[in-house]
Amino acid sequence: MSLPLFTNLTMLAAELEKRSKNKQLRMSLNQAWRAQSCLGDLCQALDSCRILRDMVGRPRDQDTPELLTTQRALLSTAINLYARATSTSGQKGERGSIQLDRSKLSVTEWQDHQALLNVRNQALAHVYSLQHLSNHQWHREMFFAVQLLNGNWKAASATNQTGFHMETFERLERMIPIANKFVMEKFQKRMATVSAQINDNGVEQSQMLRHQFDPIATFGSKEAVERLIAGAAQTTDAFWVNE
Repeated sequence: MSLPLFTNLTMLAAELEKRSKNKQLRMSLNQAWRAQSCLGDLCQALDSCRILRDMVGRPRDQDTPELLTTQRALLSTAINLYARATSTSGQKGERGSIQLDRSKLSVTEWQDHQALLNVRNQALAHVYSLQHLSNHQWHREMFFAVQLLNGNWKAASATNQTGFHMETFERLERMIPIANKFVMEKFQKRMATVSAQINDNGVEQSQMLRHQFDPIATFGSKEAVERLIAGAAQTTDAFWVNE
């Protein structure tokens, strides 16, 4: 199979910005990139939840410190990825998110969404030690003193931090597919807009070819490239890379 030409739209957007040309296309490219990147976050969050579901379904007598640590890490990762994709604002130089439209969510879905964001903001990204989220206290610190045999007192402390919270996990399982559908629709519309603007607004062929790249070197194999081409209607794909 002879492969078609591939060109890097991120590099094209950078060139257009440098030359202060075609502002509309530059904006469309950046919006499509943001949606695609947010989809990547949600894809990783979903993968974390799938693995976590298998773990929490095991008998409790199989719990080990390593397993509990992994559960905590997966839950925290999934919550942070979900929030990053659907809520966090972007300062200059940051990607930003695709915020969910409250009018398109049910009352229960919006409550789930807000509860997840509260966990991220008040239990993971920051510590509100006295805050109860969904009737649950994520961080509990106790400073106390123990009297010694000689009558003196020795200061001590203990911390009880939540490693896994089933209600929050079930909210993630409900909301990630909803968020993914919403962001995917945004992404596909934005990619269609980019394609139309490239083809209809007179972007020069020489300009497109300046940012041509080798897809096999980028995506790892000819088979991966053919998979991308075959799934072109989806307009996006994901690859895991360990370096």
